[in-house]
Amino acid sequence: MVKEQGRVVAVERDGVWIETLRRSACSSCAGKSGCGQHLAERYRQADPSLSYIKVSSARVLHKGDLVVVGMAESSLLKASFLIYLVPLLLMMAGIWLLSLAGAADWLLFLVAALLLFGGFVVAHLVSKRSADMCRIEVVSVLPPENVFSSTNDQKEE
Repeated sequence: MVKEQGRVVAVERDGVWIETLRRSACSSCAGKSGCGQHLAERYRQADPSLSYIKVSSARVLHKGDLVVVGMAESSLLKASFLIYLVPLLLMMAGIWLLSLAGAADWLLFLVAALLLFGGFVVAHLVSKRSADMCRIEVVSVLPPENVFSSTNDQKEE
């Protein structure tokens, strides 16, 4: 299970909003100067180190509670396959079939773009029907002193 620590920032009838620390690999990446992801991360929000997710929970939680949220690895793999691989496979199959038929390059490009877009639409529709695929749940509630700490942190005396 993929787990992350966070803090409850709002409680609603259908779930709670969890604030987590965003951990980015951009700071250690050698290619960050030419990467659009790094640039988008810098201008994303006032505090780019925080991220907010809405989680449904059977537990009674209050604003300020420290929690561990998690998602099963199999769910993460299924969602990744659906979002990335399905559109690409659809696009590549269309290009391959049209190239076997001897289609012109401009037609290959047009069909590739349409099939890629269509793959994203299919992924979006399938993901709406199977909302349980990526269910994030509250795994545990932590004592207050453990907020955003790692196992390598040492307590000062």
